[in-house]
Amino acid sequence: MIKQLFPKILLIALFLMSRLVLAQVEVNSKIANEHFNDGNFNAALSEYLTLLKTTPEDPKFNYRIGVCYLNTNIDKAKAITYLEKALKLPEPNPNIYYLLGRAYHFAYRFNNAIEMLEEFKNLKKGDNSNLVDVEKQIEYCYNAIEIMKFPLDVSFKNLGTTINSKFPDYYPFVPLDESYLIYNAKRDDGSNQLPDGSFNSEIYISHVKNGNYINSRKLDQNVNTLNGSEEIVGLSADGKHLLFYYDNEEHVGDLFIAEYDNDQVKNIVKLPSVINTKSQEIAASISKFGDVIYFASNMEGGYGGVDIYLSMVLPNGEWGPPQNLGANVNTPNDEDFPNITADGKTLYFSSKGHTSMGGYDIFKASWNAVKRNWGDVKNMGYPINTPDDNMNFRESESGRTGYISALRADGFGDLDIYSVTFNEIDPQYTVIKGYVSTEDTTQRIKDVFISVLDLQTDELYGTYMTNPISGRYIIILPPGKFNILIEVPRFEMLTEDIEIFDKSSFRSVIKKDFILKPAY
Repeated sequence: MIKQLFPKILLIALFLMSRLVLAQVEVNSKIANEHFNDGNFNAALSEYLTLLKTTPEDPKFNYRIGVCYLNTNIDKAKAITYLEKALKLPEPNPNIYYLLGRAYHFAYRFNNAIEMLEEFKNLKKGDNSNLVDVEKQIEYCYNAIEIMKFPLDVSFKNLGTTINSKFPDYYPFVPLDESYLIYNAKRDDGSNQLPDGSFNSEIYISHVKNGNYINSRKLDQNVNTLNGSEEIVGLSADGKHLLFYYDNEEHVGDLFIAEYDNDQVKNIVKLPSVINTKSQEIAASISKFGDVIYFASNMEGGYGGVDIYLSMVLPNGEWGPPQNLGANVNTPNDEDFPNITADGKTLYFSSKGHTSMGGYDIFKASWNAVKRNWGDVKNMGYPINTPDDNMNFRESESGRTGYISALRADGFGDLDIYSVTFNEIDPQYTVIKGYVSTEDTTQRIKDVFISVLDLQTDELYGTYMTNPISGRYIIILPPGKFNILIEVPRFEMLTEDIEIFDKSSFRSVIKKDFILKPAY
């Protein structure tokens, strides 16, 4: 009897388990779809990946996982596996060709991307926005192929956990002397969470000590409001004027200017209506003398989308009417984040047009004093620009270092802030000079052999001798950490570490004497 009942009980149990699994799939699918429709792609991705374990061949789940990856900053190239699987269906969604082309693009597989995008274009089916955009995406791929033939000799340094987090940290600005860094972040530290799962943006600041940025903190509530988003979008060369973008209950897409003095933000003033129009003003930059503001706006009458304009101070002290920078800079696509250099001769900006290799790239334009216009627009090049959006670039006084926010493999999970070193530009060197003397008589020793070891590479940086007549030594070093080793017969060997700072901690000359002990 028991043997006869067991198969029936097992069947009933399996049936009930399958019903429970299906019910759970239905619940999880509903949650995933809600997150997806709200634009919360990170949360939706997590749910869809769980669902895929139950039904790994589900075309909808694979498709939506691909879409989620393309709309997050996790790793857009991960969309490829899922979109390729979705494309194998007998009658795939034509948009998959477009999306897979985008995914190949982010993975630097440009020829594969072109093939998919051309296929989508020839199908003439799919979302209208994708059909309109496909030619531009193909152009990006061809641009990327050419730009990557001539990579820049640059080095990236992640500014570390003092500045960066697992959340987006972006749009860095420094004054010429790099004495402080001011930037934006969307973190879960009291900010409001939005329907898409992100948080309101707030402004952070960090000051330099011994060549490093330390003790990052949020600006006070006179800048960071409780129920809105604030962003730093511009900074004067001397660091005394800040430009903010506000999007809150009172101000939607408006620009403000403020003074910065003694670590205090003062006199926050909304820019006048000639700059803050009924359209959206996004980013701005102010000239060294505070008499010209460059700003990005989608106001009517431009070349298309967002354009860059300038406004000059009139003789009466008021800001003059906006002037479009013209077709040399602005394109039918979007231009954003103007950043004028201290000498007024170079304008950095971002653009989806010109020769972008994908989305926004960073460009620089030169001022033509004869023609009185901006021109000679050049792409900043790879790897500063990538297939992802690259929005703003801030240059240091020496031109050897710049600051960007980027998605890179060594990041902490989203946009991080990096310093970029242009290796072809010489660093600022510090001259170390002094004398080597004996401990007992303070008599200067003239025949001294000095070795300097680079502690970052663990390699010998150079060898030096004291002047045979004066007894003085001179060592010239770039920023970094070094070990100085002094060896003289009949004296104890002396070794000492030294760090050469840059930024506002830079010293052009360091006077340092060494005292040797006799060897007994």
